[in-house]
Amino acid sequence: MSSFEKLELAAQHPKMGAARPELSMTARILVEGRYIVIYEPQSEGVLVVAIVHGMRDPEHWM
Repeated sequence: MSSFEKLELAAQHPKMGAARPELSMTARILVEGRYIVIYEPQSEGVLVVAIVHGMRDPEHWM
């Protein structure tokens, strides 16, 4: 599954990613290869907040 297909699936099922309440109350993440996609569910789809390399310290994601 490509990165875009995974994001399209997340847009259809916004709660599919792992919740990360330490980032924000509604933040979720998807792991895509070496990268972490941080997103917020919206009323229609998702808002991608950041894409970070998976080796980065989570304290510095945002």
